[in-house]
Amino acid sequence: MSKGFLMFAHNNDEIDYLKLATVNAYLIKENCDIHDITVVTNQASYDYTTSQIGEEFVNNAINNIVLIEKDKHFKYANQRLFKDTSHTLKPLPFYNLDRCNAYDISPYDETIMIDADYLILSNALNSCWGHNNELMMNWKYDDIMYEREDDSLKRLHPTGISMYWATVVYFKKTEFTKQFFETVKHIKDNSRYYQDLYKWPGALYRNDYSFSVAAHMLGGFEDKAIPQLPVPSLYKTFDTDDVHSAPAKNELIFYLEQPQSLGDFMLCRWRHLDIHVMNKWAINRVSEELLGHINAN
Repeated sequence: MSKGFLMFAHNNDEIDYLKLATVNAYLIKENCDIHDITVVTNQASYDYTTSQIGEEFVNNAINNIVLIEKDKHFKYANQRLFKDTSHTLKPLPFYNLDRCNAYDISPYDETIMIDADYLILSNALNSCWGHNNELMMNWKYDDIMYEREDDSLKRLHPTGISMYWATVVYFKKTEFTKQFFETVKHIKDNSRYYQDLYKWPGALYRNDYSFSVAAHMLGGFEDKAIPQLPVPSLYKTFDTDDVHSAPAKNELIFYLEQPQSLGDFMLCRWRHLDIHVMNKWAINRVSEELLGHINAN
């Protein structure tokens, strides 16, 4: 059974997603048993990132790079407000269209698909390999700023289904998972209909929504029918937070924005647990520190 990680990394005008994926690939190789890594990107992103950090550096981290053509109309239609803390807000293209093709693209019998900004700081995902479940993803998440509550992140609608996070998805190549990803494609292609049916908010296309609806449909229209990953939780910081430093291997110091005093921060030390860092600029600012601890060992 072949096993490997899969990431999607399409740069926009400000954020170097392929650099994020490269840094994360080195973290995977440092912490996990499986070192086969596939990254899906496009030629423009590949050319830019390799010109900045070197082609050899990228290819040493990622052993399989898949180049695709981007849908230019979607690129400009799906605009998202990105934040580098609450002090800096920028509307930018958010290209997340091709994750529904993960089953077709993945060369592995078992795949862990992760966001490029889901930093692998532990070996927790090793427990997925060889699991009896053919598809796993989490509806449970934890914001490490424990005082911050956002009920809109728990369900697609206050009276609707639970939201599964497409941040980390484990799947095997089976008929069921093939049908799951075909269903995700169908939902993406008919997103206005399913948005009206499931009442998710806003105009932004999000994989979390389409994966949640597909989980509901293929789970026999039962809530939370798809099993969760064998990890404690999906830990998150949000784009209003910042990263102060990476002082040691698998360790980050965060500035966490205080929910009762926006623009003010508290320090948090985070060690040896994987974490979704939604402030992409913050990761790139400490990427050399993160990699330095790996190279030093």
